[in-house]
Amino acid sequence: MYNNINLIHSSIEKNQVKKQKKSLGAKLIRGLFLLLLAYFVISFILSSKVIFSQDTFGRVLTKLPVVNQIRNILGAEDILIGEDTNRINILLMGIGGTGHEGALLTDTIMLASIQLSTNEITLISIPRDLYIKIPDNGWQRINHASAYGDLNDYVGGGSALMAKTIEETFGVPVDYWLRIDFSGFKQVIDDLGGINVLVDRTFTDEQFPTEDFGVQTITFEKGEQYMDGETALQFARSRHGNNNEGSDFARSKRQQKILLAIKDKVLNWKTLANPNKIYKIYDSISNHIQTNIKAGQLPDLTGLLKNINFDSIKHYVIDDSPGGLLKPIITEEGAQVLVPKSGDLAELQDFVKNIFVVREINQNNIKIILANGTTIDGLATYIGSSLTSWGFNIERLITAPTQDFEKSVIYDLSDGKEKEALKILKRRMDANATDKLPEFLNPLLYKTNSLGELEMVEADFLIVVGADQQRAIQAIELWNEEQAKLEIIKEITEENENLEINNE
Repeated sequence: MYNNINLIHSSIEKNQVKKQKKSLGAKLIRGLFLLLLAYFVISFILSSKVIFSQDTFGRVLTKLPVVNQIRNILGAEDILIGEDTNRINILLMGIGGTGHEGALLTDTIMLASIQLSTNEITLISIPRDLYIKIPDNGWQRINHASAYGDLNDYVGGGSALMAKTIEETFGVPVDYWLRIDFSGFKQVIDDLGGINVLVDRTFTDEQFPTEDFGVQTITFEKGEQYMDGETALQFARSRHGNNNEGSDFARSKRQQKILLAIKDKVLNWKTLANPNKIYKIYDSISNHIQTNIKAGQLPDLTGLLKNINFDSIKHYVIDDSPGGLLKPIITEEGAQVLVPKSGDLAELQDFVKNIFVVREINQNNIKIILANGTTIDGLATYIGSSLTSWGFNIERLITAPTQDFEKSVIYDLSDGKEKEALKILKRRMDANATDKLPEFLNPLLYKTNSLGELEMVEADFLIVVGADQQRAIQAIELWNEEQAKLEIIKEITEENENLEINNE
């Protein structure tokens, strides 16, 4: 028995030796195969998110632990900053660059916010003349932040300092930022083969700046136009166009059109089928941009943009319009700038933090009846302008039956259906809310139509404005004082002109 056992053991040893020798001969081939397979997998992972959506095999495959390790080694981030909070904020900036006046000052400042759960995007245009405190540089126009960052060797460059300034001013994190100069802007569009843009109306700008610091006349015709980089830059930068195209709001809308046209070109099939093209464009403009976006994150961001519903994009401009959040002032140095109408940053921060609630309010067409419960003329009108900027529709402005309301009251007429809107109203006005409307206020819910008949006004809320709205009251008093000063100046000017005429 022992011999049999020895014989079997001997046989096993001989077979193992033969098998080992055979595996050594195939080891090199197998290793080469695994190396090629790994190369294929890595290449697939780095390009898959450009081709596949977030819910496809490419996205799932990138979540595998081994693949994650490979991507981390290669510097490719798997989770985008902001994904865990359902909102990604991207700061977009444009500067003139070399050869342009004020080369480092930001010509364009936009905050793009993406809400991942709904695939919605908003664009907030921030005016260059907003007067704020730039970290470590004192009070300045916000468009100076980028220049200070570059000139003072701020870590990350001027764009990083601008991002920090935006964060401190508006109270939201800036996850990604990208700054591009005019040359890089033109090159991107030219590398994409140009873009097609729908021009809303014909306009002419006779004061468009030239590179030698002169001016030239440019004209755009209504309708769809093909634009190369130079033409697109002129369309985006024009400030003095006629036919209602000379305002900052019109300019911001044109810039939005350019961004969407670039998006369409980047996300079309020809570009998606050739991921290397995106990297090539990114590399070709590397000398014209500042950004914290890594090359390995481009597929993630491009894949994210594929799912965004750009047809419902909402664009907001923070300005000094009647319903805007800003007002113009003149500094002690004589500079004309814009500052928060409320006197501090709280309202600006509240607006930007809740931009998707503002969007929802606008989409839901929240209607308000606004009644002045005080003897202060214009108080309800002023409050109404402010609420309009938040997306509310003011259906009716009226005087309350009594003008002795010390505290503002919000009456919920929606049966509790508009909870988010109510939260905003309560916070904005610091007011109490109730769903019980006093009988003496019932007449406010009706108006006389063209036939002389009473009809009910459709509204979600009735708000009676009280004497507690001190900021609004102070703003009205200040406005009245300014108007009085202007009247005095006007009278003095007219008197002087009359004296000069009489002396002649």
